[in-house]
Amino acid sequence: MSQKKVLVTGTSRRVGLHIAKRLHQDGYAVLAHYRSETEGVQELKGLGIETIRADFDSRDSILEFVTRLRHQYRSLRAIIHNASSFTPTDDDLARAAEQYELFFYVHMMGPFLINQGLQDRLQGDEGNPADIIHITDINVENPTPRFDIYGTTKAGLHNMTLALAKKLAPNIKVNAIAPGPVLFTESHSEEVRQAMMDETPLAREGGAEPVYLAIKSVLDNPFLTGVSIPVDGGRRLSKR
Repeated sequence: MSQKKVLVTGTSRRVGLHIAKRLHQDGYAVLAHYRSETEGVQELKGLGIETIRADFDSRDSILEFVTRLRHQYRSLRAIIHNASSFTPTDDDLARAAEQYELFFYVHMMGPFLINQGLQDRLQGDEGNPADIIHITDINVENPTPRFDIYGTTKAGLHNMTLALAKKLAPNIKVNAIAPGPVLFTESHSEEVRQAMMDETPLAREGGAEPVYLAIKSVLDNPFLTGVSIPVDGGRRLSKR
């Protein structure tokens, strides 16, 4: 069996890719999940990071993923749930229903089944608890109506953090990281970017590294559970 690993979901690009690379640099044995083959995934493979492909779009696909991991790994140091879908809610009701189903599987059913199915594989180091970390969003605190499906399913993930912090103690810590404007996408116009920065007290795009630093602080702290750490430059304080 392999040594203890940190499972990170959604590592093909952006923040997830950065998290996997930085954990590897800091000496963790990383198992990087991805859905689509990308240049980022090729980069991870080139670094010698173990990768695993899976869809989280149905109960069966998620359960199959859990079964594969149970067969291959006796122990995991941590699970970091970064896999995410992010689009505005469609105006068409039928398409919005399809979005809701997908977001529910990715943001809630996936983490639930993975956490429950692998809880007996999670083992900490040197007598300290193991870790589950959910990447949520500041929309949990202050939702944006245009992204209501995204926000409500991320809010479900936040609530799961609190429930599992109680349920899995004392052997497993469960915490959340709630990013704000850390990485813009190509779809963000300059006008939108500036408006977001105007709502952010620290007035800049944070980048992926602050998210990783928050994750590392949770991994390093054996007396922290049921906590959500905002990484948003203060935007939750003034976001409209």
